[in-house]
Amino acid sequence: MRRDYKLFYAILKQRPSIDKDDLVLQFTDGRTNHLTQMTDAEYGRMLAALEISTAPSQQEIKRWRSSALLRIGRLGINTIDNWDGINAFVSSDKIAGKPFYDLTVSELQQLVRKLEAIERKGGLHARERKIEKVEVSAALQALSWAYRSNISS
Repeated sequence: MRRDYKLFYAILKQRPSIDKDDLVLQFTDGRTNHLTQMTDAEYGRMLAALEISTAPSQQEIKRWRSSALLRIGRLGINTIDNWDGINAFVSSDKIAGKPFYDLTVSELQQLVRKLEAIERKGGLHARERKIEKVEVSAALQALSWAYRSNISS
């Protein structure tokens, strides 16, 4: 059976301080420093250990969730005991596409950036407010013309 080493190298790339040869030596008890000479059991244990060590901490997840909830609240969505509302908003394909608590750290980071962009552009209903401003402006202009034509006649 041919092993795929993509996952191993992807994890190793995230941890530049880890030396591949030393890692392989450690999991083979000094027998070899070549990935191809590892047994399936050794390789599996090594991958499992690497995945656990690269998993985001609960503190990091909590920090990004708090950051996202703060921005969701700023957009006018009630975030106090409103998990159905939060999940409905976040599950939208235009926002994140899945429920809030199913988001990974990288997805939460993307969500925070997206929410900040929405905030910079004026919030969730900015387009509606812009249309209202144009309508009010047009109505005021019409009143102004009507008022001017009444004065001149």
